[in-house]
Amino acid sequence: MKVIIRADDLGFSEGVNYGIQKACRDGLVSNVGLMTNMPSARHGYQLVKDMNIALGQHTNICVGRPLTDPRLIPSLVQENGEFCSSSEIRKRTVDTIDVRECELEIEAQYKQFRIITGRDPDYFECHAVKSQNFFIALKNVAKRYHLFYENVIFDKEFEQKYHLHGIGLPPLDDHNLYDPQTYFPTVLKEMEQYDRNVLIFHPGYLDQYILTHSSFTFIRPMECEFLCSDWFKDWIKDNHFELIDFRDVKDEDMSLSVGQ
Repeated sequence: MKVIIRADDLGFSEGVNYGIQKACRDGLVSNVGLMTNMPSARHGYQLVKDMNIALGQHTNICVGRPLTDPRLIPSLVQENGEFCSSSEIRKRTVDTIDVRECELEIEAQYKQFRIITGRDPDYFECHAVKSQNFFIALKNVAKRYHLFYENVIFDKEFEQKYHLHGIGLPPLDDHNLYDPQTYFPTVLKEMEQYDRNVLIFHPGYLDQYILTHSSFTFIRPMECEFLCSDWFKDWIKDNHFELIDFRDVKDEDMSLSVGQ
């Protein structure tokens, strides 16, 4: 079985950046999603830019300020010009996100990714918000710029096309209470049903910005330590998992497209 280990939220804060750096350097993370609209995005990129990782765009429409003029994207922002929070969006009974407005911000974040890194993202996915209009906009922008769209948790069509299955957090009211060492053996049977699985983590260290702006707090250093632990490395080895990254999947997709 092949496994992709993905760490989200690079750029969220400097504390998160340092935790992701450690998870890549001392752990098994080889896929990292960058939030390009955040003030700490450049700092995060500098910490990982020389590592052998697949660097993706972790498109964000629910934390901080947009890169687009807020007046052009009213369905995405509060009166103060900052994004509506993910908790606010989850409470809506109707998907009020405007696809075209969303595309404007997604494109702005993609262009910022290129400014920061000098290249295209290895994969192209999203942060926190479960919205079909958001997903449509992501797909549209990915197609426009020939990017590798990845939405392994929320897009069954993607899972089926690439034979990938996503393993995220357990269904808990408070994810900060979950124990990854207890949880991951319980999903082994689920993983065995698929040829390739994506394990999604949020490693990081805590700082004031995270404590103020994220519901994921204690989970971040806990997952950072777990990803670097001998237990996790032995679990991967004992179950004969082959570690790959999204560059492998993208290259495979390109090879198939050329052959058709």
